[in-house]
Amino acid sequence: MAVAVVASSCQKDLGGSPDSPVVPGAVPADFDWKTTRNVTVSVSTPVVEGATPPYAVIRIYSSPILSAENLAARGVAKSAMPFRSAFTLNAGTENLYVQTTLPDGTKSVKMVGAHGTVAVTGASMKAAAAPKMRLAANARVGSSMPDYPKMEAPDAASFDSKAVITAIESGKSYQLGASWAFYAAPEYLIPAGAEVAGKLDLNGGFSPYQAPILYVAGKLTLSSLNIGRAKLAVLPGGEVKIGTLKIQPSAADGAALYVFADGKLSVGKPNVSGKCIVNNGTLTVDGSLDMNNGLTVYNTATGVLTVTDEMKVSNSARIYNDGAVTVDDLKINSDGEFHNCENALLVVNDECELERSTAIYQRGRASIEEMTARGTIWVNCHTSVNELEAQGAEFNFSANAGLDAGRVEFNNTNVSMARGAIFTMEEYNADEKGGGNRFAFTGDADPRAVVLISEKAYTRKGHETYFSGAIEVVYDNDRDKDYTIRKDYLTDGAVMSASQTTIITENGCNGGKDPVNPDPEPEPDEYANVPGHTYTYCFEDNWPWLGDYDMNDVVIVSRIDRMTSKDGGKVSALTINWELRAAGTTYDIAGAVQMDKVQTSDVAGVVSSHEGFGSGAFASRGLDADSPCAVIPFFNRTEELLSASNTWKGQPAAAIRKHTTTVTFSQPVDIASVLDSEMNFFIAPKQRTSEIHMPGYAPTASGIIGKGSFLPSDPYKFFVTEGDQTKNNYMMWALMIPGEFRYPAEANDIRGVYEHFMAWASSNGAEHAEWYLESADAGRIY
Repeated sequence: MAVAVVASSCQKDLGGSPDSPVVPGAVPADFDWKTTRNVTVSVSTPVVEGATPPYAVIRIYSSPILSAENLAARGVAKSAMPFRSAFTLNAGTENLYVQTTLPDGTKSVKMVGAHGTVAVTGASMKAAAAPKMRLAANARVGSSMPDYPKMEAPDAASFDSKAVITAIESGKSYQLGASWAFYAAPEYLIPAGAEVAGKLDLNGGFSPYQAPILYVAGKLTLSSLNIGRAKLAVLPGGEVKIGTLKIQPSAADGAALYVFADGKLSVGKPNVSGKCIVNNGTLTVDGSLDMNNGLTVYNTATGVLTVTDEMKVSNSARIYNDGAVTVDDLKINSDGEFHNCENALLVVNDECELERSTAIYQRGRASIEEMTARGTIWVNCHTSVNELEAQGAEFNFSANAGLDAGRVEFNNTNVSMARGAIFTMEEYNADEKGGGNRFAFTGDADPRAVVLISEKAYTRKGHETYFSGAIEVVYDNDRDKDYTIRKDYLTDGAVMSASQTTIITENGCNGGKDPVNPDPEPEPDEYANVPGHTYTYCFEDNWPWLGDYDMNDVVIVSRIDRMTSKDGGKVSALTINWELRAAGTTYDIAGAVQMDKVQTSDVAGVVSSHEGFGSGAFASRGLDADSPCAVIPFFNRTEELLSASNTWKGQPAAAIRKHTTTVTFSQPVDIASVLDSEMNFFIAPKQRTSEIHMPGYAPTASGIIGKGSFLPSDPYKFFVTEGDQTKNNYMMWALMIPGEFRYPAEANDIRGVYEHFMAWASSNGAEHAEWYLESADAGRIY
């Protein structure tokens, strides 16, 4: 005998105990089949430098990707009126991202756990600062250049006249410092005005003066020079040209080669070891410069070092630059280090290679055409790299430092960023090769660090890049669906925006970038439209008997936009954006939604765009007047909307028609009464009384529950007491799935199509909460 279910309200408590023990490895009797949960949230007004603003606009996102489709709530917080609202979330959502915007447009984002009830304290913020003047490129600042050997320019008159060289005479020895030389002296001078060429020997180590010094104030030209324990000093105005220069590891303490300010040294083929070179003037290498064996080079604030080919820093050699260094190629290996100090400029015209166990300390400015890094790079000031590749490297950004790049390819590389640091690039891993990378924030999070990708970014399983902490990734996921950053890769408070919201003050070390000047944020109207989230409702049409579980007999996609009060608590109207995606049924089926917490009398009007509404289960496309709770029909027959089933692979598909149904309330209703979870979508095959709902939802006043294979406590869960079908116990006939779900093709059981579907169901929803986004058999999906 058929039994009509008559409810005294629009809700049904299906309670009670399970009718039968759980079948081992199958679906638990008490599994609710919900892919969502509800959250209630309150957000206090922020504190801005000790004061309270007149208002702050609150946006709450369900994802670290701060985009419109992830917006869960929006409104206003005031000193006497916290923002309070409620919304439905995907069950797998772990965190919420609360963005607070001041009237001047300044934004702050706070990550909080997505619990049932969330109370968010007001953000502590600063108003947008006025743009500062750009630092001059040549402004002098304190330098990390360490102490280095210094020499004083001697008084030319103090030299013994016999130690003054104005020419190299044939037949005389010029092994300086030796007793058999043309003259034995501790110091020699080529005076201003003199032009000397020939052969000199600065090997040193001879008696009586083992470490002589040659000062050059004039001009000296040598085809080759070997410096051992002696020293060469180029005085102001002096010019030295050497074809082949070799500095021995046995060089004396101090600088084996010392160029004073306004001195000039030009070398063709140097090979330098020794202990130290100091350049305060102009040092030009017309070819390659090989620095090794622990040599330290100091290019001071007045120094200009130019290498027309390759500079190689190896075997624990060090270079400290506080002036200007320009090279064609720079190669650092075997514990070599390059220290680009605060006032320095490094220009690499071609390629910079940084091997393992090496480091670049970039505290000044640097412009590099190509860099391949396997070592450690300290980005303390503005660095520009056109093409940047890193394998097993480490990048450490100090506060307010900036790195600008074109193409970036990282693999197994770690990036540490402090507050206000900014890393901009055009493409990130667009070659689809790299992975295992991590960008992490360190220190005080005011302001956030920024990673800005203007064109392409590639992150996938096997090609992961994780961003964690107070980092804003600026990237537009909608630009190219093949190049996206998934929300899974934004962790521990990292967020992503299509345009930069973090305000970083302009300074010389971030390249003098103009700071973000946010647009003012006006106070919203009393009611404003808040777009909702998309859900897919999948139905089996064989209730109350076992279905084939391809979940495509009726597929409806819906997004509900709400006119929400600015305090977040009320809704004056809503628009259901819906479309019928599939109809793999042979029955005449109607589709509708019941608002379980809204009375029919609360609805002032319903307007539907579906002009082709035909005859059938519902009298009209307006409000169903026979129901105590608000029931809104969508269609009476699927043929009104689809000319084909859209379930058979390989067969022509019917066009999808998008429709809207707008519901206006007589008086604003509580937002909790019109959450997505309170929308009871259902279908009615063959006749109005044979409704099919999701588990846990009640039929409408017109629905009749007769006999069938279902639980007495929940008519929308399959159940039999014996036979082969017991393995299907507690299955359902309808599901609500977040997003635009790719449903199975005809005759393909969802349990075999989506790899983790049964793990989710059998674990009572504890595992694989987002199974619909995980592994699936693509060949069996429509």
